[in-house]
Amino acid sequence: MALFLVTSVCDERVSATRFRVVEVESRLAVANDMLADPVKWEWALRPTELWWDLTYYPYKYGQPRGWTPEDLLGRIDRTWVDGDSRYQLRIHEIETVLDLGSW
Repeated sequence: MALFLVTSVCDERVSATRFRVVEVESRLAVANDMLADPVKWEWALRPTELWWDLTYYPYKYGQPRGWTPEDLLGRIDRTWVDGDSRYQLRIHEIETVLDLGSW
């Protein structure tokens, strides 16, 4: 298992409510979990265009988008900041954890 930092940020700052560290196998596993339960990831998805695609689209049309985890990762990597109205979502693998005593 690896650690991943999931962030959802606007141009003003990174806030304590807009990031999580998760322990999973891969970025793909994070994306798969987002597809399986977007409401659990609302804190990250709602301020992006992905929220509509993952929640309102299925409600309105009676079927999900049909995205694969790979599709969602591609869309996540294309999110961008636009003031405080659109957030950038990213999933970064944490490759090194530093011990402050030896740093």
